Order: sequence, then C-alpha cells, then structure tokens
Amino acid sequence: MIFERWLYLTKHAFHLQIHNFVLMNNHYHMMLSTPEKNLSDAMMYFHREVSRDLNRFGNRINRNFSGPFFKSQLLHTHNFLNCYKYVYQNPLRAGLVSRAEDYKYSTLSGILGLQKLIVPVEYDYLLFDGKVEETLDWINSEILEENLESFRGALRKPQFKLRRDPVTRKPNILESHLI
Repeated sequence: MIFERWLYLTKHAFHLQIHNFVLMNNHYHMMLSTPEKNLSDAMMYFHREVSRDLNRFGNRINRNFSGPFFKSQLLHTHNFLNCYKYVYQNPLRAGLVSRAEDYKYSTLSGILGLQKLIVPVEYDYLLFDGKVEETLDWINSEILEENLESFRGALRKPQFKLRRDPVTRKPNILESHLI
C-alpha cells in the first residue's frame, strides 16, 4: 500500500508522532504531532512521494492532491477528543460501515488487532486507558449536524477553536468522552 509505506518513511524521517489515520476514496484524515516543528516539510515530502507512486503505478500524469493540506493546532484536550472522534467517524458518515472499527483503511481496526496496522501510530491512551467497548460506543455515537458544522469551521483555522454556545458561552463539543 502506497500510503502505508510513505507514512512509515515520513514518520521516521521527520520524527512525526502519528495518532490516527483514515484513508477515504478521495481524501484522508490524520492527526499527528511534530516535536521538531517540521510539519510543512514532512507533508511536502509525503505528498510528493505518494503522488509519484500513485502516478507510476496507475499510469497517470495528473495531480493527486488538489491543494495544500489543512492543519489546525489542537491546544486543549477536548479539541483532541473532538478530532479523534471526527477522524474515526469519517467512514461512518460516508455510509461505508456501520461501526468505525470495521473500516479496513483506518488505524482503529489495526490498533484493536482486527487486521494488520496500516500506519505506525503512537500508543492510543484514549482507547486503552479506559474501557475499550465504552470508548468504541462513544466513537460510534452520532454527531449532531450543528456540531459537525462548528467542527468543520474550527478545522479551517490555524488554531482549532470551536464556536461558543450563545447561551452558555462554552465551546460546542461533539459529545464528551468518559474522562
């Protein structure tokens, strides 16, 4: 798998910490940390090498990535939780599976041992420091549409910030986790 190989090499070449990854048919989602603050260089390298392989193996000449990647810095635990759930729920929202852990091109199924892990990821404290079944139920629970819109807007900002509820003045969150 092209993405698997280049994520492995990019992770080690740029000292990335990959937290999760989901490959869809026309895009991907990934949460990662860059202790060396080299995200742009790492992503430029990753996209260039993936594009070369996709073009070579698919006998193509077109671009594979339509534009720059979107990055948003997560400064708070609840932001991390929101992104974690959003990334793993992508195949659910697309109607590809009925449970997130059943999706073949996600690190979630690999972390759970349901298949080979497709990307080298950091230890998943969220999943394994609590009750796995409860965490999976939370990941698979529906996200309200108005919360999704707020979330998508926050992803477009350099620092992830959810809109505040007009009544409580607290940030909207997808749904809280067990912590």
